[in-house]
Amino acid sequence: MPRYQRIKGLRVLTAKEGNEVGKVDDLVVDPDQKKVAWLRLHRGGVFGERHWAPVAAVHSLGEDVVIIQSEADLRAAPNSPEAEALVSAKRGLIGNKAVTEQGERLGEIGDYEFTPDTFALANLFVSPSMNVLGQFLTIPAAKVLTIGQDAVIVTADAVRHGKAEANPGIKIPA
Repeated sequence: MPRYQRIKGLRVLTAKEGNEVGKVDDLVVDPDQKKVAWLRLHRGGVFGERHWAPVAAVHSLGEDVVIIQSEADLRAAPNSPEAEALVSAKRGLIGNKAVTEQGERLGEIGDYEFTPDTFALANLFVSPSMNVLGQFLTIPAAKVLTIGQDAVIVTADAVRHGKAEANPGIKIPA
């Protein structure tokens, strides 16, 4: 299953033109739908261009590249108010706190995976906090109640404990 940390940074090519149109700079989750809605792409250096691609334009997610249908599917950053609104709402996953509905802080979300066909969230991977001794947690997306600005609220029975090696590639936010 695709994961945020694996997809971020991949080159993006177009199926129709065969051109590289940038690299995946970020994945933007629609918190109400609980699914990835947009890919934010970056092309060029520090002052390069940013574009958005809706996930409906994704042809395939490979190990080395993401392929979208066509360059016509890209939107320049100021011309995609839907994507900009999701980012402005600051209801992202990576680095956000995971908290149970009873108020127990579980840690910070370091990665997530989603289904390749619908882009629906499948699992969140949470780095350990002080009350979870050295274990990474896997939270099924079905147990997520709210993706908020300050925390992701999950049901109390959502937590599956696992060892860090079971969740390779998780980068713990500083």
